[in-house]
Amino acid sequence: MSKIKNRTKLYIVLGMLGLIFFAAGLAAGYVMGSLSKNRTEAAQTEKGEADWQEAATVNKPQVIVSDKDKTNITNVYIPSRKRILGQIPINSFNTENFYIEDGFMAYHDDEGNKISHLGIDLSYHQEYVNWDELKESGIEFVMLRCGYRGYSEGGLMKDEKFDEYARACNERDIPLGVYFFTQAVSVEEAEKEADFTLDLIRDYKISYPVAIDTEYVSDSQARTNVEEIDEDLRSKMCIAFCERIREAGYYPMIYASENWIRRELDYEALQEYDFWAPQYLDENDFMYDFTIWQYTERGFIKGIDEQVDLDISMVDYASFVPALREAVLTGGDITEMEDASIEIGAGVSETPVDDNGGSDE
Repeated sequence: MSKIKNRTKLYIVLGMLGLIFFAAGLAAGYVMGSLSKNRTEAAQTEKGEADWQEAATVNKPQVIVSDKDKTNITNVYIPSRKRILGQIPINSFNTENFYIEDGFMAYHDDEGNKISHLGIDLSYHQEYVNWDELKESGIEFVMLRCGYRGYSEGGLMKDEKFDEYARACNERDIPLGVYFFTQAVSVEEAEKEADFTLDLIRDYKISYPVAIDTEYVSDSQARTNVEEIDEDLRSKMCIAFCERIREAGYYPMIYASENWIRRELDYEALQEYDFWAPQYLDENDFMYDFTIWQYTERGFIKGIDEQVDLDISMVDYASFVPALREAVLTGGDITEMEDASIEIGAGVSETPVDDNGGSDE
């Protein structure tokens, strides 16, 4: 009888152990399942964030610079145009919102508020400028030719008025950008043009883009007409120039007419750069995306007694471009903001652009 009782107790103990192991197995299975689910959800979240970040790099608005919050740290919000993957950015501005205000072209929002910035571009062709009067004219930026490559010999030349005009802008706190008239026939030459430009502007405060001016030259003996340059090479030269400028902490830009873009450039390869669009029409129907519009070559403005190119910028470059340079010089952070509150559009011109660039003189 005692053996039966002992055997019964053994069965009870074994049964209880079995129940304990079974419960432990269920608990472990639940924990493992939860961990697996969490890992899956984390992976999905990470992928979702990656997808969102990828989309953000394609569709980001113009934004402004944040304040510098730490020594040697500058957070710079870089503007970017609204883009759609797989499509060429085109002019998205409302043409009806461009109209003359106080004698100058301006772009207005749908409520009629002016949101563009008036500017001019200058070179030695404008021999005299009354800078105090120009400052009072309401001008908001100057794009100054810093230099050019000669048509025939290919020498790198500084614009005769560059230093004088650059100092005048800086002394009066007029936001300054520059452009270089290219006649490069190779990527290496384009890089040298960029380096030459960087040497010229190093001691000045640059608050607007540094642009490469690529356009048709009417002289049949010009080196860019004698040399065979296809759209792929010309685009690579633009990229080489722009990347050199970007690496130095400035904001690159490309000056090109619509015809030149269509016939001589691979626009898809250049989509990440802002364009400065020359189009001398009352209505802007420029085909491609742009951020500065050179709307006339025969404008007049207080402080200059002769005709001058007039521009409007759709972006307040002065609000962030200086911080780009500072960030590079101090090792600061360059951050992009995803806020989509402000969009930058794009712009069609059948009008060929007359050369106003360099020579060997």
